[in-house]
Amino acid sequence: MKTKFLSLIILCLINTGLWAQATKSAANTADVRKRLTQIYEKDQKERAAYDAIERQYGWGAKEAQDARQKIKDMDKEHLAEVEKIIAQVGGYPGKSVVGQPLDQVAFLIIQHSVDRAVHEKYLPMVTEAAQKGELDKAGVAFLTDQVKVQKKEKQIYGTQIHINNQGQKDVYPIEDEANLDQRRKQMDLEPMAAYLARMGVKK
Repeated sequence: MKTKFLSLIILCLINTGLWAQATKSAANTADVRKRLTQIYEKDQKERAAYDAIERQYGWGAKEAQDARQKIKDMDKEHLAEVEKIIAQVGGYPGKSVVGQPLDQVAFLIIQHSVDRAVHEKYLPMVTEAAQKGELDKAGVAFLTDQVKVQKKEKQIYGTQIHINNQGQKDVYPIEDEANLDQRRKQMDLEPMAAYLARMGVKK
């Protein structure tokens, strides 16, 4: 009888410990989701405000320059917060951790950085997350091309667009263009012709 009683106490202690761990994990997840939501909402609000300012004053106006600097400062703050979240969850905060669409937020903040070292640092993590189904493959394509262009290499998926010397939208050089759409399909990207039309690039 005494042995059964001790066994029951131990079982209760184990169950209590498991419950406490589950409660802590749920609280941490809720905290991460809240922080990512706040980051995304502020990011979109400030970028929408900048678009309005640029339309009103023009790209070179002081108002637009000030707004761009404000976004750069915000992006640095958000990157620091996302890096804390990555450390907290022990990896990329993907679908299994925060669900959709919040799984895209960390990627967007990493991509927004103007620091090539940041892109190169997190490309392997983003790639691994996509391979595990934690993030859409399209994100890997965009970040891969971004790194390629920054290194003055030909991009692979044709995602990166710039303004050329004639003031028109153009695509950075692409390697093996004959098989481009096949590569884009593998990354769940639309055909290149459709992408260019949607982005307003005339080819």
